[in-house]
Amino acid sequence: MDTTKPVTVITQFITDDGTDAGDLSEIRRFYIQENNLYATPSYTIPSVTQGGDVTYSSITDDFCADSRAFFNETHNGFKDHGGMKAMGQSMDRGQVLVMSLWDDHYAHMLWLDSTYPIDSKKPGDVRGPCPTTSGDPKDVEVNAADSSVSFSDIRFGPIGTTFLQQPIPPKA
Repeated sequence: MDTTKPVTVITQFITDDGTDAGDLSEIRRFYIQENNLYATPSYTIPSVTQGGDVTYSSITDDFCADSRAFFNETHNGFKDHGGMKAMGQSMDRGQVLVMSLWDDHYAHMLWLDSTYPIDSKKPGDVRGPCPTTSGDPKDVEVNAADSSVSFSDIRFGPIGTTFLQQPIPPKA
């Protein structure tokens, strides 16, 4: 995908019974660019919830537990607060969509596309190719002060009803 061109992001909130009244059990994400549909890439990690290796391409309670275990994170606040079911209940009460363009004075956005924590070699800490010296807000705010982003055509509705056109199946 080319980040200089428009991208449509589709997020699907899947319930355990396939209805709006069911408990949230999965979040799927797709992307469309230039009439091509891209699914979130799959990856395989060892599973503490199911045993053996499991392949994930969406967010579930098992995904959250397995990825935390794989990345040696000891605290699972998401599970402690009720996981997917509690998130769905919160959504039922109403939420506000917030999107922004921002910088990071704490970690210089290294958690997004560099190595964070710096010099770590643990699984998951190398998150992209950017140098650990990048992302300093002092530099970003001076040298990229004219940065912008456009959010448009925001839609919500039952799954499959918000596409602007019939999407092409995901690339293999």
